[in-house]
Amino acid sequence: MLVVVGADAGVVADVLGRLGDEEVVVLDGSSGRLHALLRELSDPRLWPMIGDAEVIPLPDDSADEILGAPASPEVARVIR
Repeated sequence: MLVVVGADAGVVADVLGRLGDEEVVVLDGSSGRLHALLRELSDPRLWPMIGDAEVIPLPDDSADEILGAPASPEVARVIR
């Protein structure tokens, strides 16, 4: 699983284009931005979540990569 911080449609579309069937979690603090992203990019691999890089609502060691977040203990906790 890959995590993208921020519901930027361009970034997310690029990520989806590079991946095979891997899921992409998009974290954003705004439900409106997440809804807009889903309207623009309808893809079954896309999973929107309310959150940010300071509090990532995922289990320990659950993500292969996180884009758009600086290195931090929270990012290290989630990366496999």
